[in-house]
Amino acid sequence: MKKYLKPFLCLFFIVLIGLIPVSILYYFNIFSDKITNYLLWLIMIVSIVIGSYKFSYNMKYKGIVNGIIFFIITFLILLLLNLIMKPNMSKTTIIYGLFLLLSSIIGGIIGKNAKTDDN
Repeated sequence: MKKYLKPFLCLFFIVLIGLIPVSILYYFNIFSDKITNYLLWLIMIVSIVIGSYKFSYNMKYKGIVNGIIFFIITFLILLLLNLIMKPNMSKTTIIYGLFLLLSSIIGGIIGKNAKTDDN
């Protein structure tokens, strides 16, 4: 159970650590809306890659499968939070999900290859 929970906690802490400075800078009008949105996308993509890397490193499946599994679990949590916060879906949410899927697959492949290189 610990090996499944650790990547998601890593994802959560990276997002939390990344969101706090960005929201503080946005609050004081240092960044515009556009720059803030790009930074939030970047933080989420980097955290998905790192979380998927850690998830795939400990699993026995192929990297692509691990990345898709990690993405589905993460995306369902994000979709649930999105529906609670604002109940409308847009095209950008779908595009955002595709970017997260791609980054999760890349992280899974890198994590699986790193494990095979260590052996």
